[in-house]
Amino acid sequence: MGYKSYLAKEIIVYITVLIAAMSLLYLLTYPVIQEVLKATVETEAEGFKQAILKHSAGHGSINLTNINILVNKYKDSLMTTYGLNQPLYLRYFIQMKNLLTFNFGNAYFLEAPNGSHKVYVIIASYLPYTIILFTTGTLIVIFAGTLIGLLSARYAGTVWDKIVPTIAVIHSSLPTWWLGFLLIAALAYGVKVFPPGGITSIPPPKSPLMYSINMLYHMALPLLAFFIVNVGGFAYVVRSLVISTTKEDFVMTAKARGLSDSRILYRHILRTASPSISTQVALAIAGSFAGGLTTEIVFNWHGVGWLTYVAILLNDLPVILGINFVLTVILLLALFINELVKGYLDPRIKAGE
Repeated sequence: MGYKSYLAKEIIVYITVLIAAMSLLYLLTYPVIQEVLKATVETEAEGFKQAILKHSAGHGSINLTNINILVNKYKDSLMTTYGLNQPLYLRYFIQMKNLLTFNFGNAYFLEAPNGSHKVYVIIASYLPYTIILFTTGTLIVIFAGTLIGLLSARYAGTVWDKIVPTIAVIHSSLPTWWLGFLLIAALAYGVKVFPPGGITSIPPPKSPLMYSINMLYHMALPLLAFFIVNVGGFAYVVRSLVISTTKEDFVMTAKARGLSDSRILYRHILRTASPSISTQVALAIAGSFAGGLTTEIVFNWHGVGWLTYVAILLNDLPVILGINFVLTVILLLALFINELVKGYLDPRIKAGE
């Protein structure tokens, strides 16, 4: 099977998995989805009614009977759009289409910075801040963790190699929020080097360049906390994958040919272990889009984690459902991209075996 055949198969598999996963989420949350959509219909119909009343008042004529007829027609059209007045099998297809196109209706209480109550607009407003902090942090962890893991595997059995697992266990055991409190106490209130929280200063700088610099300054503490907690674990995973690969026969053959340890490690072992490492990378990046609820609360960083926390406190079901569906799609997309990368890195697939 060549790479093109592999690609076609993976596309079919992941489309099937996406539909199956979304269908399962839909079935598990079916009563809540119907409640949310009915509330969305009522909200939009009321907004439509108020718009007509305002327009009619501006022209000096208000006919409540005609207005109610128009509102009822509009409400019926919304019921059809959301599938609420359709048979069950049609309702499934209509509502699944809405979910796959991120049409989650309106939030009960929350709103986007531009005043919109559309759930997808609210999520899209907070997601970039999560990406800026956690995806950036994850990429730094991946880069540093891979280097540390490779060095640990290269000097397996030495003191350096024994330090990495120890650090991994200790650091991974630290709650990020607890470490965040310590960093705030020490570096924000103790020596007053960094701000204790927030995305930018209040008021924020008006210049785009100064705004970006100010945001990076506020990112320092949460980024440091995230790095300390996660880098050791990722380095240990890379170390374990690389060390397991060193036991393969081709490594013994390369040593018998007189190749240097560095060349064997970086040209042969790392290349063979790269598909497994890419899986860890894909999972880490996909997880970064969910943010960190406790970390964002501690540092007052208004990303998806903070949005989830507020939505739970307010019992804003549309936002909670929307976040879960969006993160499910992101996870499946990351796994699909990972399969494509693994297929490209695996010489057996490229050779058509």
